[in-house]
Amino acid sequence: MTGRGATLTVNVAALLTFGAFAALVLNAMLGSLAALAFIGCAGALMVSNVPMSIDSVRRWWPILLLPAYCLLSALWSYYPSNSLRYGLQLTFTMVFALVMVGRVSAATLMRVMFIVYGIGVVASIGMGRVSGGGAWLGIFGSKNAFGAHMAVFMLIAVAVAADRESPPLLRLSALVGAAISGPLLVLAQSAGAIMMVAPCLCVLLLVLLSRRLLGTHKIFLLALLGIAVAALALIVLVAGDTLLAEVLEESGKDPTLTGRTDLWATGLSFIAERPLQGLGYRSFWVVGFAPAEELWSMFDVPSGAGFNFHNTYISNAVEIGLIGLAMQIVLIYGGALGMAALTFVRPTAPNALLLALQLLLILRSFIEVEVFYEFSIRSILCTATVAYAARGLLALRHQPAPRHHHSPGGLLSHARHPARSRPL
Repeated sequence: MTGRGATLTVNVAALLTFGAFAALVLNAMLGSLAALAFIGCAGALMVSNVPMSIDSVRRWWPILLLPAYCLLSALWSYYPSNSLRYGLQLTFTMVFALVMVGRVSAATLMRVMFIVYGIGVVASIGMGRVSGGGAWLGIFGSKNAFGAHMAVFMLIAVAVAADRESPPLLRLSALVGAAISGPLLVLAQSAGAIMMVAPCLCVLLLVLLSRRLLGTHKIFLLALLGIAVAALALIVLVAGDTLLAEVLEESGKDPTLTGRTDLWATGLSFIAERPLQGLGYRSFWVVGFAPAEELWSMFDVPSGAGFNFHNTYISNAVEIGLIGLAMQIVLIYGGALGMAALTFVRPTAPNALLLALQLLLILRSFIEVEVFYEFSIRSILCTATVAYAARGLLALRHQPAPRHHHSPGGLLSHARHPARSRPL
């Protein structure tokens, strides 16, 4: 809309991205309409600028090898129609993520996510429910779902509050969101969410702090962080099971992760039977499949209800084998490493947030399954992180090197020290 002396510009891509994300984040409120709303907004984004959409897919097409392999698994799948159907939906989801990267900046995405997740938090406070055990459920179906939502919101709120480019009112709202996210996370009584968001928050804050440091200081900070990560990994390898059991017992949880070790043993047995290709994408948790029915019955879960092996690597290897799992590992850990490299050079709030969210995904991958599913916001963010990191690193690579002026005394910048320059 244009008037005399004023112009109002509407960012159509950001609005459609907001609609797509809102449909997925608020799935508990929208129900069956969520998938339809997502398809509508995502499809509108793709066709609103077809040349840019094609360019995004062409540029990052290697990422789509994963959904292509999931589709291919229909050839040997126990349930070919499932593999084909869900494989197409996964392809649509990941194509949307790539198109979004081409149309929406990481900073805009961060602000969109803050608003969307913030709506979920406000709705949870206003219409939230409490479980029989006293855990806060919000608008979600379980305390773990609410805990996961709050963990992501906490990271987003901190990043937006620290972002100098965001509008002041949005930063103030983010500061309030960051302040209330901690207590709400405690009310969820989700020990896993609390334990896993803490190191991610530390990484986010360290990255934001590093913006004030010089290059040598950044390297020193990175070295300290590397030593801390190595020490943490060593502790987890040596005494991880014992520590986890103690933490869970102190918080009133089952040290066996509510029977997940039994699930893992079952999954590993299926991997051993078909290690390379798996059973087929989305071909295990199917009504009528005897092993799945047995596990549903064992854990008192209604047949056909949402369920998984509570371990990303085991669950996905069961369905698409070690070949498909290797593709997923490349995306998950490659995205984290790429974004870490970009964040080291460009420690902006959006980059720091994407790195923290990817780290949260990695930590949760050992006890939950969040990727790669159709119409999944975590799958979209994982895919987008890989593309954002690759695009940022390529931009740095093609950035011209700074020019320096030489003087008899060595390398000297005339612009910075004109008084010290000697005539040649």
